[in-house]
Amino acid sequence: MINTIAYAVNLLFRFLEMAIFIDVILSWVYRGSGNTFTNLIHVFTDPFMAPARKLQEKIAPGLMLDFSPIVALFILDILRSIIFAILGMF
Repeated sequence: MINTIAYAVNLLFRFLEMAIFIDVILSWVYRGSGNTFTNLIHVFTDPFMAPARKLQEKIAPGLMLDFSPIVALFILDILRSIIFAILGMF
């Protein structure tokens, strides 16, 4: 039972990581905001990347590079560690 839950949680985190990478690539290629696929990707990635963007704007306002994907991946890694530590207790 726990192995199935751990596998599903790991699959969810992999999906979120891939969504962040796709979002980064789309930001280089596509600048518009009307694409349905891009909007769907933003639904999954914005909860992790928006706080990182706000933090970056406070630390270095007007910076041309967006480091929010790196921070978002770091947040996901911390959440993964916490969740797997909790699952390991059962």
